[in-house]
Amino acid sequence: MKKRLSTILATLLMTVTLIPFAPVHAKAASADVTRQMAGNRQIKDISKKMTAYTTAMNISVWSTTKPVKMKLNDNQKLSIAVFVRYNYKGDYSYTAKELRSETKKLFGKSASVSKIKSSKKNKNQAMFVCSSDSKFYKDPYMYCGGDFGDMIPDYKIKKVVRTGKNTYTVTTQNRYGIYGEKGRTNIGTTTLKLKKTATGYVVKGISYQYNGR
Repeated sequence: MKKRLSTILATLLMTVTLIPFAPVHAKAASADVTRQMAGNRQIKDISKKMTAYTTAMNISVWSTTKPVKMKLNDNQKLSIAVFVRYNYKGDYSYTAKELRSETKKLFGKSASVSKIKSSKKNKNQAMFVCSSDSKFYKDPYMYCGGDFGDMIPDYKIKKVVRTGKNTYTVTTQNRYGIYGEKGRTNIGTTTLKLKKTATGYVVKGISYQYNGR
């Protein structure tokens, strides 16, 4: 009986000791690290590219003022990958190896190119990549999205929150300017879920809100 009572008291003591610390532990898992991380070169680079893509969607035929949570399936990853290569590397035709490499770099996992359609079948699709015409390109795939014209996509990191070990939520402001004109126009916000890996930050989630401007 004495031994049993000691066991019960020990259990109660552990419960009383552990409960007050549970909320503190939960708060420690999420922290505003904007001051420390907003200037990080890799975070700035991935934020710039992803925010430019959501800005492109905001001014495209798929524009909506409703909150959008993107489905990062293979088609979406491929569209973002060719958008990045076209706008930031001046590359407009691709091999399957290049597309798999680019999607792995951006998202941590290679996307399959099996669902890429020909340019004729791709007119009503939301994909920015399609099969190329062998008469003009030696590579089997090409960029078939639009461009910004005289618009200059811009962004600003508003907040960076560490949500766990090596995971972050970054909130950016979608902005744009016009060549030859001063100032920037704010057209909405983008939220990115990033994960830090051995090779850099990869995107695990994208959502955005267009304000209709």
